[in-house]
Amino acid sequence: MVRALLVGAGRWGRVLVDSVQGISDKITFVAGLKTTANDEEKAYAKEKGFDLLTCSLEEAISRDDVDAVVLASPHSIHGEQIAIVAAAGKPIACEKPFTLDAESARAAVKAADDAGVLLTVLHNRRFNTVYQEFQRLAREGALGKLHHMEANFSGESALRNAVEARPWRSDVVESPLGSMTNRGVHALDAMVGCCGPVEKVIATAYNSIGGIRDDTTSCLLWFKNGMTGYLGTLNATTPHWQIKIFGVDGTAEMRGWRELIVHMQGEEPVSTIFDKMDMERAELEGFADAVTGTAPYPPRYPMTAEEIIAVPAFLEAAVKSAETGEVVATR
Repeated sequence: MVRALLVGAGRWGRVLVDSVQGISDKITFVAGLKTTANDEEKAYAKEKGFDLLTCSLEEAISRDDVDAVVLASPHSIHGEQIAIVAAAGKPIACEKPFTLDAESARAAVKAADDAGVLLTVLHNRRFNTVYQEFQRLAREGALGKLHHMEANFSGESALRNAVEARPWRSDVVESPLGSMTNRGVHALDAMVGCCGPVEKVIATAYNSIGGIRDDTTSCLLWFKNGMTGYLGTLNATTPHWQIKIFGVDGTAEMRGWRELIVHMQGEEPVSTIFDKMDMERAELEGFADAVTGTAPYPPRYPMTAEEIIAVPAFLEAAVKSAETGEVVATR
């Protein structure tokens, strides 16, 4: 059993805790770290059986009962936190986006490499069983030569945020390009998992409902492998997830979290509905397996350092493109 410290025990941190605490036989949270803690948060921690700490990160990770660290903190401080945890020799699972730019991403990866510490990113869609089959079709040549990929991950956060207080999630520095950091980069990572890193991008973002930040974002992509792509993310619409890849011999399309549609040349489309599953539990148990050496993370197609850096590199270029209106190359 891997005993983990949760850094950033807020709203999403609770989702992670709820997915495994008292359920998983691979990982459990023994402590949570927050800058401040109110009575309700303390009661939640007590109910879930972990200590809620307000000390420094250095002090928290020095506990003998902390085997590994899960970061669910603001994006902009991931890099410095990874350096601290890596220096202490503790394995790290970092929420997305990993960092907000290529330079800090490379520095964080180097810090973990230099310390010989496991570093993973919690892109939970990589553990979705539909996506895993979608990825297999793309990577193993079942669709023939691949030309183009499209993805959209959207939702209604801008509508909910009008009445919900979510300070750093509503900060344009922490969360640029509308819903790109909380939704779009999930779709981008799914694309990277099939096509590799993005070479250049042109992006646009605007505010359609008069909220506090942009809510409609569109990107045209050029991948380093020669493929093209489109990525969209809206923050003021019904929840939606869809990715589709186009090959010479066929197409594959993931609709929602359970449906996969494969359409081969000269044949009728085939739709398969997969069983429901808990992506958060799967990714945390996948992290635990990687910590104990049971399996790589994820098992079939391990996430490489190049893929980890690809998402922050894209995000940095897309933000610059939206500001300038120009095609911007990733760094």
